[in-house]
Amino acid sequence: MKVGIIGPSQIVAKTNQIIKNEFPQIESVNFQYSIYTETPALLKYHQLEVDALLFLGKTPYTLAGKFIQPTVPWEYVPRSGSSMLRILLYAKLWTHYDICNISFDTYNQSLLYEAYQEIGIPKEQLKIYIAEEQTIPNDYYQTTLCDFHKKNYYENHVSCCVTALQGVFDELCTISVPCLLLEPTANIIRETLYKLQLKYLINISKKSQLVAICIQIDATNEHSLLTDDEYHYALNRMKVSEQIYLFAQRIQAAVIETGDQNYLLFTTTQMLENETNNLKTIELLQAVKTNTASTISVGIGYGKTANEAKSGATLGMLHAGKKGGNLAFIVYEGKKIIGPLTNIAQNHEKTEPLIDEKFLCISEKVGVSINTVFKLHCISEQYGKNDFTIRELAPLFGVTPRTMNRIMEKFETHGYAKIIGKRIMENSGRPSRIIRLTIG
Repeated sequence: MKVGIIGPSQIVAKTNQIIKNEFPQIESVNFQYSIYTETPALLKYHQLEVDALLFLGKTPYTLAGKFIQPTVPWEYVPRSGSSMLRILLYAKLWTHYDICNISFDTYNQSLLYEAYQEIGIPKEQLKIYIAEEQTIPNDYYQTTLCDFHKKNYYENHVSCCVTALQGVFDELCTISVPCLLLEPTANIIRETLYKLQLKYLINISKKSQLVAICIQIDATNEHSLLTDDEYHYALNRMKVSEQIYLFAQRIQAAVIETGDQNYLLFTTTQMLENETNNLKTIELLQAVKTNTASTISVGIGYGKTANEAKSGATLGMLHAGKKGGNLAFIVYEGKKIIGPLTNIAQNHEKTEPLIDEKFLCISEKVGVSINTVFKLHCISEQYGKNDFTIRELAPLFGVTPRTMNRIMEKFETHGYAKIIGKRIMENSGRPSRIIRLTIG
């Protein structure tokens, strides 16, 4: 596990020593700063280099969260009573400052009073000054804190200042204002590392969770041309299968075909979320609608077991079908439904298959029946080519060459057929025109 350590050099070194002695499974990557405002710039290009991030203070953590979206688990070392007790003890024993007269920053009042009570100093004996904490630190936060401490010291309100920010400590020391740097104790760093490690493992476990996807080809409209043509019905199903298997390949899913119209996929949460932009868009829906004559209903099921995930996926698929198809729904905890999840506008009314719309448009332009257009398309698909002579095409279509000529003239006039050459079909006689159909 690779952990990025964000903080000032002194505390980073302390954290590295703890990791070296007690966390052999962690590899630390140091992101040191001289001032906390450098944190967003440090993480902008380096977050993806690690598995988790440990902030050695709440201030850089809060500031980073304002500008950067976490892509790995984040955790910060909290402001603890033990750290405060350590600095108070140090001030009393080694510097002989009056610990009842101190100015503090970054700590809230209740935590400070609690720390003093722990060492037997009642609230009434205290003359402490606490800087107002900013919810989200701005660029002037450090300057504001320095001015706060200097004012209190120069006006003889306090014996010294205590800060949790390295930049404030360095500046006050430069102008000889007595100051102590509040560092997290080894124990609180250790506890935070354990917490971050657990968060990382939970995150990995969630990403590895099994997810089931049930897909059903929506029922063909009773007026669709496919209902009368078994060959193209089967061909269309193969095209739908192709899109589903391409989708399955991208998410590394196992595919089980459960009947003529249904598919069951098993994959992991991480693989599915990577493909679907965290389940914001399901491009499979549009891919099937664009490339085939069908639409699909999709159910995505999460569960503690494969059976629970499958049951949820089935429920989501049925729900999508009832809503008119071409939709996807998520089901978790067995029955809670989220959705629809789709990246295209939906109409609750069932739309005509794409192939019918295309042929209808051609038939209206050319001035022939939709069945004529569809029949020519079927011949082209069946024989795997678009180039025919009139003599070849007429018997396949079931009409005389003269009639076929008249039909082709209409298609040629409107740009759906063109002459690309001539061919001699027999030893004698006139050469036949080679016509290329462009209705596919």
